[in-house]
Amino acid sequence: MLLNESLRLRPATPADWPMIASLLECEQLPLAGAREHLATFVVAVLDDRVVGVAGAEVHGDVALLRSVAVEKGMQGRGIGRRMVELMLSEAARRDIVEVYLLTTGAAEYFPRFGFSPRERASAPAALAASAEFQGACPDSAALLGLRLRDRVMPSGELPVAVIGAGPVGLAAVARLLERGIEPLVFEAGATVAASYVDFGHVRLFSPWRANIDPCMAAMLEARGWTPPPSEDLPLASEVVSGVLEPFAALPEVARSLHLQSKVVAITREGHDKVQSAGREAAPFVLRVERDGVVQEFRARAVIDASGTWQSPNPLGGNGLPALGEEQLATFIHYGIPDVLGSARARYAGKRTLVVGAGHSAANSLLALAELAREAPGTRFVWAVRSESLARVFGGGAADGLPARGQLGQALKALRDSGQMEFVSGVRIDAMERDGKALRVRGRRVRGETVDIAGIDEIICATGQRPDLGMTRELRLALDPWLESVQALGPLIDPNLHSCGSVRPHGHRELSHPEAGFYTVGVKSYGRAPTFLMMTGFEQVRSVVAALAGDLAAADRLELELPETGVCSVSADLDLGAGSACCGTSEVEIPAPSASACCAAPSASMPAAESACCAKPVAKPAACCG
Repeated sequence: MLLNESLRLRPATPADWPMIASLLECEQLPLAGAREHLATFVVAVLDDRVVGVAGAEVHGDVALLRSVAVEKGMQGRGIGRRMVELMLSEAARRDIVEVYLLTTGAAEYFPRFGFSPRERASAPAALAASAEFQGACPDSAALLGLRLRDRVMPSGELPVAVIGAGPVGLAAVARLLERGIEPLVFEAGATVAASYVDFGHVRLFSPWRANIDPCMAAMLEARGWTPPPSEDLPLASEVVSGVLEPFAALPEVARSLHLQSKVVAITREGHDKVQSAGREAAPFVLRVERDGVVQEFRARAVIDASGTWQSPNPLGGNGLPALGEEQLATFIHYGIPDVLGSARARYAGKRTLVVGAGHSAANSLLALAELAREAPGTRFVWAVRSESLARVFGGGAADGLPARGQLGQALKALRDSGQMEFVSGVRIDAMERDGKALRVRGRRVRGETVDIAGIDEIICATGQRPDLGMTRELRLALDPWLESVQALGPLIDPNLHSCGSVRPHGHRELSHPEAGFYTVGVKSYGRAPTFLMMTGFEQVRSVVAALAGDLAAADRLELELPETGVCSVSADLDLGAGSACCGTSEVEIPAPSASACCAAPSASMPAAESACCAKPVAKPAACCG
């Protein structure tokens, strides 16, 4: 994890030459000609130390890949793979036709990138005159070549791209591997499930058995993994360390996983959004930013499981940032801060305003109450947009997830105890500095002004919204106000529905006019605040079955969600954006449905809870550097 957070690739500079030379000498690679071509070298840097290098000599429209070396203590961690991939991507961007290399001990490593053996006599004349061909490498060195323009594969042979390596994205990877389809996974964070890591201190109110995709569990169990106690309630961080990280480390998953790789745009090869002729036959092109370098990848289909956690709603009650919000952003935490842990000093002895009516707000308020008992001077104010809190407090004992019901009841007891200030029915309009503190202004539904002064810190827990920027060149059908997949809008509109009321749905509802593109997970629900994790697992099962051509399995949709105990709509309820009976998707996961079962049970899933998931086909591990 530390390596992923700290390692970066960048172009080599003249100042790097002493470290590069030392590394090449240590690996017994030739120095001749290297310094002269330093402008086309890259280095891998960890804590200001060069731990890897790769270079190229460019001769017209051909190039010689050379000097690929990784510090001995850092080998086996994928550094070499990342450098070679970057070099090949840059060569393609420069319209290099063919790339060659000479090697004495790594002839079995480079074929995974598409290189194949060549006769030395077939090398282009420009390369034959290079220092490596003229004696720097021995005559016994094997020549390998890769014709970049021949690397373009027919669309049907391309991988399926998965955006986001959270629980739903990795469940999609498991289903793709189960079907023999090669995945290509991009995660913007430094770790898998980076959003879960962000609120890792939060204990989920769903048990372990509901937090593990059955196909993922089967693949892990085949490698000796032991499932956790099914009825225990895990921390979000424990889901990452106990399930998602071990799954991501499986060789067949790791070789397809690209961390710190943000998808910034998606289009169709050779087609902008307007062009229709030949569109469905054209592969997708994903433009990905990694280590400050932009690369492009091709895919035959795209599953967008990128989530919404990194796109929080603002404080402003009209959907826009409140006046002054952006200028005073350093006083605001969006999400669920670790009030009793890493963020304790930020809130102890301070007066904090918590805005929001979901379970994210509830977690922060209960933590602040505990902090107030331990740290004198700690005070807090709770502000919500709704005037009725029936859904906020939940169904208590009637909730299908007991811990969720208990959370709502604990919040109600806190409100009734008088330990905090409470302001309901307020839409925030503006915030400003007031001496050393903050002043927040808003209005009630009937127009009365509200003034909350003396605030030191703000926790904004008003929900999230999808980031739609990367899909601008795609033809998407979105609900006009929820920004969800259009077919789901009427099913999940919080103005009409409560938790658990959405009908089972799959590939047909999750598709778009852009054939082969699917939005899944919490992003498929747009701004609606009612997504449940098990819904995401069922979504990707159906989508992947459709991509595999198994429409019978794709159309077999069965899912039962737990009741909240407050699943009716009353005319006096005001569910503005950010107020919800269900809060964030990260803490709302129903029990598995027995009706979705169709295969033999695994050790982690009893017979009544097993799901379609064949044992994975063993694949050889990839060499990493």
